[in-house]
Amino acid sequence: MRGADEGYTGARSGGHVSLRSLAEELKQGLEPVYIVLGEAHPLVDQAVEQIVAQVTPRLGPVAFNHSRHRASEPEGPAAFSAARTLPMMADLRLIEIRELSEGTAAFYTAFIDYLRSPSAGSIVVASGSRFPKVEKGGSNWGARIKSALKKAGRGQLIQIGKSEVSPAAFASSAARARGKELGRSEAALLVEAVGDDLGLIEQEIEKLCLYVGDATVIDAAAIAAATSLVAEAVIWDLTTGLAARDTGLTLAALHRLQEGGDDPRKLLGMITWQVRELLRASVMIRSGVPDREISKQVRLRPGILRRVRPFLASDFPDAADLMRRIATANRQMNGHRAGASAVLEGLVLELLSGGLRRPPPLPVVP
Repeated sequence: MRGADEGYTGARSGGHVSLRSLAEELKQGLEPVYIVLGEAHPLVDQAVEQIVAQVTPRLGPVAFNHSRHRASEPEGPAAFSAARTLPMMADLRLIEIRELSEGTAAFYTAFIDYLRSPSAGSIVVASGSRFPKVEKGGSNWGARIKSALKKAGRGQLIQIGKSEVSPAAFASSAARARGKELGRSEAALLVEAVGDDLGLIEQEIEKLCLYVGDATVIDAAAIAAATSLVAEAVIWDLTTGLAARDTGLTLAALHRLQEGGDDPRKLLGMITWQVRELLRASVMIRSGVPDREISKQVRLRPGILRRVRPFLASDFPDAADLMRRIATANRQMNGHRAGASAVLEGLVLELLSGGLRRPPPLPVVP
């Protein structure tokens, strides 16, 4: 059984590697530990995906040899016990750790201890926005982690800045990855409308893809409509009302949207995007993720998160059932004799009731 590439020490072991050079570094061999940091979350995710893709062919039965952990959870230190466990019927075991900046003292202590003598049979990939902040009178965990990594002589610290890619180019790439075309001028218009935060741009691209539906091109008109602060605020009122089972808020928002004359199919696309954000928040809340971290990763205004938190924690519909029901409504809008507006109204009333009718399964496309 071969472990991590013991003959490879890296051109800059323990040093800084850019996203552009990471692919070449990985071709030379694998390090036992990678620490990936950056405020541009989509780029951090890309770097992690590159490493995971390089490791996966050597994992054998993935279910046994690939585990995911959060530094913020009480069970976070268990990641390093898993890393010291021999891989099952494979060369390597892969340990992914998220939320590095939100870890506990027990987690950081275990991480530093692991860095002193990393396992040759495991690849640990820890990622986050930054090293943990130094609290007054507390330990400088970031400095201690970097020192341990440097002393070990093996491992990579990958720090990714926004300069790795232009926001407009990132927007076009994100659209292309989802099967849509976003031209150069349209990408620039989107960046002008929402700013240069890559995480926000990616969320807007997801929303735009839902908004344009089957169309393959995201044009300026779609960007102007889908990024309208007024329209988005009203739809947030609608989805907040649905999550909190507030009939008055929900129906008032629905009435305002229908009066605006927008196609119900496009409204459903924007509602779907926001429901997905609520589902993401629900999963994170139930996993014990702190609200401040949820606010970084999920596009919910703090006031909305506080309002719907109790419902997301215990009383939000199952993700699969909810998305299946929305998909059914989308199909019905294209052919139901009641009309698209009536279908949207029916879906909203059903969600307000708290009980989803189980629709027939989605048809299988041969």
